[in-house]
Amino acid sequence: MRLESLVAELDRLLDVDGITDYCPNGLQVEGRPDVSRVITAVSASRALFTRAVDHEADAILVHHGILWNGSEPPRLVGSFRERVRLLLDADISLLAYHLPLDRHPELGNAAQLASRLGLESLEPFGDHGGKSVGVCGVFPEPIDAESFFDQVAVVCDREPQVFEGNRPMISSVGIVTGAAEREYHQAVTAGHDAYITGEATEWVLHQAAEDGVHYLAAGHYATETFGVRALGRYLASNFGLDVEFIDLPNPV
Repeated sequence: MRLESLVAELDRLLDVDGITDYCPNGLQVEGRPDVSRVITAVSASRALFTRAVDHEADAILVHHGILWNGSEPPRLVGSFRERVRLLLDADISLLAYHLPLDRHPELGNAAQLASRLGLESLEPFGDHGGKSVGVCGVFPEPIDAESFFDQVAVVCDREPQVFEGNRPMISSVGIVTGAAEREYHQAVTAGHDAYITGEATEWVLHQAAEDGVHYLAAGHYATETFGVRALGRYLASNFGLDVEFIDLPNPV
């Protein structure tokens, strides 16, 4: 598959112009013009790039890339230089999709997590500048809170930090993956029984106790493995690409 065709397809699929983001989405580093082997992962790093070189990848597809919005372009010095050097020396492309991947209604991090938890009737949730970045849904039948906490641990493959509210049964859940602490207030306003994101901050403990809505911090990394995995399956199924997910767990 030609690199420009791959980029165009992902840009279209994820509607990269549909939301304002903190980074440039799409192609961040250009490599060889033809792509047959793709490595997917959550975050760009030297460790990932080294693995991609070992796997003779043509392109790397991540959720967190190496370029983020700032007042001026980054300088190619220090560890940043080493990251870029690995890609350029091996002629490997780097593609990154941040909020467009979070918010996709089927392949997105939130939608994939919700489906794995068994939530149904998914709807957009988590306003970010007038656009949703997550989903909310309901269980076919309410489940008790402890069973819900255990279910999140199984799906995310780690124990979440649970800041308990007062809801004994869970019917509806709001999800925004990654670092989305303040969207908890939207879950409270919407009347959900629980809220899932990746991280927590200091005020969460008392806020959850006072509002009654359970807050689960299931890991920034752990809640954002789902989107790139789903995107990799999409590319393999529709374009015959050789796609492999590289798991580099992060305790955050």
